[in-house]
Amino acid sequence: MEQARLQILALIGSPRKGGNTDIMADEVLAGGDASGAATSKIYLDDYCVRPIADVADNSRERDDPRSDDDFPALLDRFLAADVIVWSTPVYWQGPSAQMKCFLDRMSSYFNHPDYRERFQGKGHAVLCAFGRSEPQHGDWITEPMKLTAEVLHGTYVGDVCASVYKRGKVSDMPEIIAACRELGAEAVRMMRRS
Repeated sequence: MEQARLQILALIGSPRKGGNTDIMADEVLAGGDASGAATSKIYLDDYCVRPIADVADNSRERDDPRSDDDFPALLDRFLAADVIVWSTPVYWQGPSAQMKCFLDRMSSYFNHPDYRERFQGKGHAVLCAFGRSEPQHGDWITEPMKLTAEVLHGTYVGDVCASVYKRGKVSDMPEIIAACRELGAEAVRMMRRS
């Protein structure tokens, strides 16, 4: 019996199409595709995902009072994927607002009995770009995302962070491009073993 193709979904948090995190995500997806996965990408900025609203303290009892926006449709695509590529620039010591809204809105669903199992078992790969020269600026994204993968009962596949400021300049960084492609291939290998 033929094994179903692994599904990799890249969530792009940057409003810049063709920007550094978009280019990096394309390379991860290319690495996944070359390893036999089906790949797709969502530009979060193309959708209306409002910030989280007042929700119940108990995450098992939460409803999403703002479910009339685009988030539920994006969540369906998220839940159908086997690997999520979280790709965002570092904006003021954290992810972009687009990515942060997506993450916050998940808290109305991830522990809800109707959704909990569908969040579990995914691979999580993280990409970030930042305009500072110090490599620890990637930690503003990678460390919280490692905890996110843990909370969602998933596997942290790995990350690639790039110290790059000008739009599209990551294309001139062969070591970053190669690392992104390898991350896509590793995500497929890792998820096939699990």
